[in-house]
Amino acid sequence: MKTVHFKIDRKYFWLEFGFIVFISFAISLISDLEYSAYEEHDITKFSKEYGYRLVTGSAALICYSIYYWGFLKVYVFRRSLIGVIMTSFAFIILDRLIEKYIVNWLVIHSEFVTPETRERAMRYMHARFVVTFNYPLISTIFPFTGLAFVVRSFTQDQDMKALKEQQLITELNYLKAQLHPHFFFNTINNIYALALKGSARTAPMIARLGDMMRYILYKTQHPTVPLTLELAFLSDYIEVEKLRHTMNTKIQYDLQGIRTNYDIEPLLLLPFIENAFKHGLEEETGDGSVQIVICQTDEDLTLLVKNTVPQDTRAKAGPGIGIQNVRKRLDILYPNRYQLNINETPGFHEVTLILTDP
Repeated sequence: MKTVHFKIDRKYFWLEFGFIVFISFAISLISDLEYSAYEEHDITKFSKEYGYRLVTGSAALICYSIYYWGFLKVYVFRRSLIGVIMTSFAFIILDRLIEKYIVNWLVIHSEFVTPETRERAMRYMHARFVVTFNYPLISTIFPFTGLAFVVRSFTQDQDMKALKEQQLITELNYLKAQLHPHFFFNTINNIYALALKGSARTAPMIARLGDMMRYILYKTQHPTVPLTLELAFLSDYIEVEKLRHTMNTKIQYDLQGIRTNYDIEPLLLLPFIENAFKHGLEEETGDGSVQIVICQTDEDLTLLVKNTVPQDTRAKAGPGIGIQNVRKRLDILYPNRYQLNINETPGFHEVTLILTDP
């Protein structure tokens, strides 16, 4: 048999404690008020029994607390119906014994209890021992069992939320792990192409790549980064692309209204920009162009990426792993708070991403 441990949750302690206090003191107090008002026609007479209610209420508070936290709640959380029934049955009998012998003894020996009440307690103590189940079930067992189920439901909701958050973090880390090799693979390919040509731009590109690697290694481990850092990283990436492409290529990078107190999930915007260079200019033989605009207002952040599409690449397959991953990340990070539109027009590919502030 499993050992029973007290099941006290700090988050719901005061809710449970307040409920136990209410059952222990308030119900009997309300009963006294009603009896004084309707039977004795003097509501102030309820105060005669304050000493008796203090003794019985204090005893009930101790017994109810042990019953609820020590046994009932434990079995409810274990989903043990037999444990709940057996514990409740035992509680009814023990509570009746405690009330008959211990509580009445305390009342008899309490100086602040009226003589009439002490005499009544003496008669009850020596009367025949009788156990009734109806009243304890209605006044104690059912309310406490319901409370335990409510707290269990709250706890399960909290645990489920924590599990979902952990699953989201795991999935995001997996998507980032896919993105990093993908990004470095493309950039190293660019450097390799320049090295084959013996280009003097190879060294500056490697220096830029080093800066970007430091950002990815040390900054992207955080859930969010300042938008200004993310934009500085994107600037380095765009400069690397400028080194690789010809002077005839037009590359425009424009920032508007950027706030310094705004955070963003790292590497969220990169796949759209990377995709524009990879598929828009890689095989361009004419005057290709890439236009990147990042605009921020009080309500949202907007990314616009527009690039030319070479004639011989229009029939190629759709977006690669980077765009697929970023769609999943957007669904996780910005549920119902983003708009992503990808449009193809004759000779151009355009992406618009809008992130709405919470």
